[in-house]
Amino acid sequence: MSRIINTEKLIRNAPFELSKADKEVLTTTEEDFAPHTWEDIQRIIAGSDTSQLTRTPTDLRDYISWTREIQATFGSVTNFLVKTWLHWGKEANNAEIRFPYRHSVPFANQSDYRILRNDWPYAMSSGMVHLVVWLKTPIPVDAEGDPTTKSRRLVADFINRMFAMHMSREHAGNNIQWFKNRIKWQSVRALEHIHVILRNVDDEFVTKLAGQGPDDIECISYSISVNSN
Repeated sequence: MSRIINTEKLIRNAPFELSKADKEVLTTTEEDFAPHTWEDIQRIIAGSDTSQLTRTPTDLRDYISWTREIQATFGSVTNFLVKTWLHWGKEANNAEIRFPYRHSVPFANQSDYRILRNDWPYAMSSGMVHLVVWLKTPIPVDAEGDPTTKSRRLVADFINRMFAMHMSREHAGNNIQWFKNRIKWQSVRALEHIHVILRNVDDEFVTKLAGQGPDDIECISYSISVNSN
């Protein structure tokens, strides 16, 4: 049986900062909620206010509850990621931590980053995949918290090398979006990461790249465990 959740209490005691959009979603029913279209995602990323990107009402409620439970069990979501998925061999309880890296330039050495499916993806129309690239190497940002011009070039080159070059011409180009959340909107702040959203991509390619199938993400297993209790 699904758990009954007090929305006001959930917002008041959320384990990370909720955006205005998040709070609105939590008071919206699944029936009235509309997932992001590709055009929505392009517009939001172009406008730099990625706090507008949201999960479904159910997924966001579950994500808040899951985060609280993970923090109680592992000390932090970062520790969970490091131990369970990244296997970087170091706990991280403080707000910022840096792991030893092979190369000071982001993406220059494959051992300095890991590509995974987003365990709690944003609500998107069908045909899209949400990935996260976790890095040991910091990505320089400007005063607003956005990647610098040089950083954008580095990320764009990586995106082209890792995704666009391995997707057919039909699937590349206008079918790749990426962004780096400003710190305020990061629910996992201790680890450097960027978001990549692909449209109309071969899921076998994604599974091989991330080492995870579409059903191997936390939101699915958590939802099953919650609704089976």
